[in-house]
Amino acid sequence: MVRLFLNFCISLVGFALVSCHTPSNIPAHAPTDMVMTGAGTTTSQGEPLALESFTVVARGTQRASDQRMVAHTASLRLSVRDAENTRNVLLQQVKNNNGFLVREAGNSITARIPTENMEVFLNYAKTLGNLEGLNRTGTDITDQYRDNVLRLDNLRNVRNRYLALLEQANTVSDILSIERELERVNLEIDRLEGRVRHAELSVALSNVTVTFRERTRPGPVGWIFYGLYRGIEWLFVWN
Repeated sequence: MVRLFLNFCISLVGFALVSCHTPSNIPAHAPTDMVMTGAGTTTSQGEPLALESFTVVARGTQRASDQRMVAHTASLRLSVRDAENTRNVLLQQVKNNNGFLVREAGNSITARIPTENMEVFLNYAKTLGNLEGLNRTGTDITDQYRDNVLRLDNLRNVRNRYLALLEQANTVSDILSIERELERVNLEIDRLEGRVRHAELSVALSNVTVTFRERTRPGPVGWIFYGLYRGIEWLFVWN
């Protein structure tokens, strides 16, 4: 009799685990005015509403009030007089702004800079030479982040239920069955925790790449042709 009860509980927890995954086909016009009753979740008109719909609507309400999470990326191209000196100065500025080097190849460095210091770093880098290009992008990862956090919380609740069942198990088969489910849930929790940490780091640390090249300097003959070019330009083109 105890074994039948444990099997029923395991099945019930397994059903809860399946419900942790938020479905993608929930209609966008799901009702937002809901009340909780003893029999389950219903709308104010008394119509039944699935638990997943309540989760999505609740998350939508939270989304409207919370700050958006944006991951910033910037790339800067410079022409400089001394490439080696520019590299050393940039590396020092990365440290001064509490960042760290990610990649250094040739005349290019990529670093992670705290988002609050990114403007300071970029403005200083612009003073090291002639600016040839600046690209900036921001990726909004708010929805994906909150979905992962919600699923992570649900999975942790499921894990707690399995642990409670494990304490009540009396037979080896029941213990092994529950431990297999726990292993599966723990793997999913570890995967989602990694995604959440990665998203938080992407927002906290901006990805900045600076590429620089030395300006070419003409020789004696080159200056002559350069002077002729400037003279012809002056004769035909006036600003």
